[in-house]
Amino acid sequence: MDSLLSPKGVNYEVAALMSVKNKMKDEKDVLSGWDINSVDPCTWNMVGCSSQGFVVSLEMASKGLSGIISSSIGELTHLHTLLLQNNQLTGPIPSELGQLSELETLDLSGNRFSGEIPASLGFLTHLNYLRLSRNLLSGQVPHLVASLSGLSFLDLSFNNLSGPTPNILAKDYRIVGNAFLCGSAAQELCSDATPVRNATGLSEKDNSKHHSLVLSFAFGIVVAFIISLMFLFFWVLWHRSRLSRSYVQQDYEFEIGHLKRFSFREIQTATSNFSPKNILGQGGFGMVYKGYLPNGTVVAVKRLKDPNYTGEIQFQTEVEMIGLAVHRNLLRLFGFCLTPEERMLVYPYMPNGSVADRLRGHKMIDQGNGQVRKGMILSWVRTLKAEKRFAEMVDRDLKGKFDDLVLEEVVELALLCTQPHPNLRPRMSQVLKVLEGLVEQCEGGYEARGPSVSRNYSNGHEEHSFIVEAIELSGPR
Repeated sequence: MDSLLSPKGVNYEVAALMSVKNKMKDEKDVLSGWDINSVDPCTWNMVGCSSQGFVVSLEMASKGLSGIISSSIGELTHLHTLLLQNNQLTGPIPSELGQLSELETLDLSGNRFSGEIPASLGFLTHLNYLRLSRNLLSGQVPHLVASLSGLSFLDLSFNNLSGPTPNILAKDYRIVGNAFLCGSAAQELCSDATPVRNATGLSEKDNSKHHSLVLSFAFGIVVAFIISLMFLFFWVLWHRSRLSRSYVQQDYEFEIGHLKRFSFREIQTATSNFSPKNILGQGGFGMVYKGYLPNGTVVAVKRLKDPNYTGEIQFQTEVEMIGLAVHRNLLRLFGFCLTPEERMLVYPYMPNGSVADRLRGHKMIDQGNGQVRKGMILSWVRTLKAEKRFAEMVDRDLKGKFDDLVLEEVVELALLCTQPHPNLRPRMSQVLKVLEGLVEQCEGGYEARGPSVSRNYSNGHEEHSFIVEAIELSGPR
């Protein structure tokens, strides 16, 4: 401890922590135990120390703190872990964080930090976990931060970042929710890209020759590219025509376990040549028809709208995966039909209607047009989110423990998918990537996050039907 004391006997780490406290607003008095007259901060709330007495962790997540982060935090040079997520902190992220050479975990997500990401964070060579999501950060992603090869996880999602995206070396990273980020290989697509000034010092004549060469070269590339595309297009047409002639529509050798392989003629006969009278419903992927097999079995046939959406091998793989899904609440696949022009799934016919029909047995909102109802429900969800009442948004039939922070991210992602303009919504591939990360987070957990709140949501709620409406309105069905 002697190395921490100044000639006047003041502990440098105590002084730095008190500066951090003084720059924050502590409405819940969680920092009331921090005392300037204390020689040893290791007994303070949310402060962790090493066996040598150095401050190595500050775990201050979800404490209702506001204000800014003091630049004095850079004096805590032995710090390994800094968790400040889910507070109301504002202002810029201090560049002094780059002085914490031993820092391994940094989580500032879920605050209101603004300004650019400090490039000094790229000096943290021991950093393993960096999370700055759900803030108001702007500007470009610093190359030094993107080049941190030791990062296992980097999350910059849901900010206002812009410009080209550098090559990120982290093993797992997220940048979804930044509408103005663009690919680093196509700077012309960046809405905020700054034109490069001519600083070559060449004469106008030399510049003219140079531009002519560049234009000629670019024109040659474009022509070659167009010719290649035309060649590829005609080759695909020839290949598909050849496949159509070589296959027999009604008979393939492909079989999957217990699933029955129907010929197109069998399905055509069962549905009376896909008569409109047998239509049960229509979804985003095609029509569903009622059919009668020769043995009297009644089936529901889903005829995919675009058979070219999936190739034969991909369709076979998806059929196999669906056929393996066995659960008391899932309708088991009965069979399928696959031809060069058709993709169809055959299920047992359920006379009592669909799941949506059953779930909507008691509607809390039965007046007004669809847009009004949707607006009311989204307003209700945003209110619950702002008040941290996530328990009221979980289906009462779901049992088990759910992390409040994970639920908050799911709700934020769902609300992002309800943006009025399509350009503001994330792509489905981005949504899946975020959800995959959340699944991994639920299964294994991130120890770096520190203790989080988990609750059992197995009790029923009055708003169950309201929740079903909200789920159905969260995106295209």
